[in-house]
Amino acid sequence: MSGADNNGFGDFPQRGFAAGAPMEVYEGLYRLVLTVYGHRCALSGTRFEPAPGLLHPDLDIVALQPREHGGPLAISNYLPVVNALSTDFVTGSILIEDDYRIIVPNTDLLSPENLALLRNSLHLPAEKIFRPAQTHLAYHRRFSRGR
Repeated sequence: MSGADNNGFGDFPQRGFAAGAPMEVYEGLYRLVLTVYGHRCALSGTRFEPAPGLLHPDLDIVALQPREHGGPLAISNYLPVVNALSTDFVTGSILIEDDYRIIVPNTDLLSPENLALLRNSLHLPAEKIFRPAQTHLAYHRRFSRGR
């Protein structure tokens, strides 16, 4: 094979095997989201004590635009959400408007307990730079409605 080298890939090594961000980047973003939001759920405002380990037992960090759909590893694309609400949010039963109001298009899809947890609008970080980007919020709404 012309141009082949010892690793068998020749002149055109395959790309993409190391394309993902290092685990430290994910860990740093996870910790940053929890810290900036004060260990509070963005949807309910419920505050939790910091966890001793890496993963928080009560809060999930969820993407507005998933990585597999081109979402960035940026704090403006992630929210801390209490475990009880994370599936409802990810599946689009809970949406967020550009002005950060929380919308439930079909209240029959949420349990009464989960409906009671929701605030009228997101609990937001004080610094605007850390708040969810409207482009990511819009993606979540469009993607959820298309399911």
